[in-house]
Amino acid sequence: MNKDPFFTLIPERVKFSQFWVEIRERNRWLLMLRYGAVLMLSFMILGIVIIKSVFMNINVNLLPLCIITLSILSYNIVFHRVWNHLSLKRNWGSSTSNEELTGGFHSLHFSLIQIIFDLIALLLFIYFTGGVESPLYAFFIFHVIIGSLFLTQEVTGAIVTAVLVSSITGSLLEFNQIIPHHAIVGLLVTPLYNNTGYIIIFFSVFGITLYSSIYLANSIARVLYQRERALTNAYSALENAEKTKSRYVQSIVHDLKTPIAAAVTYLNMILDENLGEVHELQLKPLERSKTRLTSAIQTINDVLNISQLKIESSIENITQIDLNSVIDEICSDMSVIAQSKNIDLHFNCETQEPFIEAEPKLIKLSLANVVSNSVKYTDEGGKIEIELTEEKDFCSISIADNGIGIPEKEQEKIFQSFYRSSLSKQKHIEGTGLGMTIVLEVLKKYHGEIKLFSPSYLDSGENRPGTQIIINIPKKFTLI
Repeated sequence: MNKDPFFTLIPERVKFSQFWVEIRERNRWLLMLRYGAVLMLSFMILGIVIIKSVFMNINVNLLPLCIITLSILSYNIVFHRVWNHLSLKRNWGSSTSNEELTGGFHSLHFSLIQIIFDLIALLLFIYFTGGVESPLYAFFIFHVIIGSLFLTQEVTGAIVTAVLVSSITGSLLEFNQIIPHHAIVGLLVTPLYNNTGYIIIFFSVFGITLYSSIYLANSIARVLYQRERALTNAYSALENAEKTKSRYVQSIVHDLKTPIAAAVTYLNMILDENLGEVHELQLKPLERSKTRLTSAIQTINDVLNISQLKIESSIENITQIDLNSVIDEICSDMSVIAQSKNIDLHFNCETQEPFIEAEPKLIKLSLANVVSNSVKYTDEGGKIEIELTEEKDFCSISIADNGIGIPEKEQEKIFQSFYRSSLSKQKHIEGTGLGMTIVLEVLKKYHGEIKLFSPSYLDSGENRPGTQIIINIPKKFTLI
């Protein structure tokens, strides 16, 4: 059994990876919230100064309040720097690993330290604003609810008990005049810190409220986490079912590809007259059959690619990719087809370091599909411009053409599987309707985005409105 007492901090409900991401997010939220608290306290002190100038009978010792406010700001800056350091060192910004398994200092330790510092600061602030007479005791309820979102009920209960013991001890010391009472002079007609009945009633109600808040907040948090965990498990089950289905599809489709490829081979032998002379009347049906079978093989390859993308829940082989080289290679592959259609294919790179973190094969597959579509749907004598630019956090690739374009009412459907625009059907352009689906699936894995514009800026009229696709891919790969 692990004797490390810190391990008792970890509630059973958060003992799986994705919820550690939420804990870290709440820690960042606490850091930002504390800056807001400092601002609020500063306005409160300023308000007291204004009130003192208007009502001469009211007096408050502001020096301790200013010192406490500055102390909160100071330790929050330290916390913020430590958090940034730990985030970089342990990759907390993107990692979904279970911190409990990695051992050492983790996010819940950081949460507990923050909560303890805040409670000490609040106790001091309450003491210098009247102790048991201070209305700021209500802020303890707020802290208890926050603590219940992070910590176990036992740990939060221990913290509340320590707060109650400290508060009661301080009130008793003030009552017996062992320590000075810092009242807000002029606020109360009759002092309450030396009223035994008030002290007993106040701390009884205060204690019941705090412990009730712990129970309710922990119960709600537990239910929410359990529901989220159930949803996560259900999602994982659906993912596994999808992978099983995709593997089955891959197996069936791959088996279909073999005889079709064999049929194409025999057709090539016949058309090349390796098996004897082909009659002119037979030539056209044979060529049409070859075209159809070749299209079927392309459809099979696209289905296999999509199935593989769905099977791969995580991405391996993440490396630094030079997009300039990838796009240059794609343009080189497409140049023969482009030249056969007399298409002006131009690529321009406006950055010297267009690097992203990704899997090279998938990125090339997605970009090749977009460029291939531009070449396919641009008529003879057309123009295609590819431009690569670099922003602060992402690289942007624009592929524009003056091809047949996409009707406005069909643009939202273009990313659906097997969907083909009405214009491509009218012009009898062969295709599977899966190319843009593959592009979208790949971009989802890298948290990229794709935008479509038709007509494009290359719109040349004469039924050549063109299409522009803009793809933005983050430079850093993050697994979210």
